[in-house]
Amino acid sequence: MDNIQTGLMVSAIGLIVTFSALGVFIGVIVLLQKLFPPKPEAQESAVEAPVAAIAESAQESDNSDEALVAVLAAAAYLRSRRSGQLGSTLLAGPGPYRTSRN
Repeated sequence: MDNIQTGLMVSAIGLIVTFSALGVFIGVIVLLQKLFPPKPEAQESAVEAPVAAIAESAQESDNSDEALVAVLAAAAYLRSRRSGQLGSTLLAGPGPYRTSRN
C-alpha cells in the first residue's frame, strides 16, 4: 500500500467512526425524547393579566414623565462621576499578587 491508499483508508475509517458516533448520539436523544416527553405549555392568560395591570397603572399616573426625568438625571450624574475614574486602575500599577510572585 502506498501513502495515498493509506491516507484514504485512514480518512474513510475516521469518517465512518465520526458519523456512527453522531448516529448513536442522535439515537440517544430520540430515545430520551420518547422516555421524557415535553410538558404541555402553560396557559398564557396568567401572565397577561399582571402585564395588563401594570400597563394600566403606568397610563394612569400623571407624574411618570417627572419620574423618568429624575431617573435619567441620576444616571447621567453617576455616569459623569464614573468617567473620571476610567484610567485610575491602569495608573495604579500592578497589584500585590502580581508583585509578590516575582
